[in-house]
This record gives sequence, C-alpha cells and structure tokens, in this order.
Amino acid sequence: MPNIETSTMGGEVFWENIANINGWKLQKNKVFGNCRIIDPNNVRRAWGGEKVLRKALENL
Repeated sequence: MPNIETSTMGGEVFWENIANINGWKLQKNKVFGNCRIIDPNNVRRAWGGEKVLRKALENL
C-alpha cells in the first residue's frame, strides 16, 4: 500500500524508537510490530517492515 504522509504526535505512547539519524526516527509499534519513519517535524514519510525501513533510513 502507498504511504500517505501524515502528521503524527511523535509516538510517545504506542511507538518505540529503534533508530534515530539526524532527527529522522525509525519507530516500531509496540502492539502490532509494524514500523514507520517520521521526519524531524513528526510527519510519517514511510511505513512497513523493519528490515526495509532500516535500509531506507540509512539511505537518507
């Protein structure tokens, strides 16, 4: 499914930060296990599996 860029509240409750590079965060949902990348302004830029998003974050 395509990503729809949307504002987030930063993931304080349901999301665990698993990587942070220059303010870009890779977060994993504590309940469902899916991941997302949010930018320094807390906008979701991508979502999906952890392995793919780790690689995407490294390429930013």
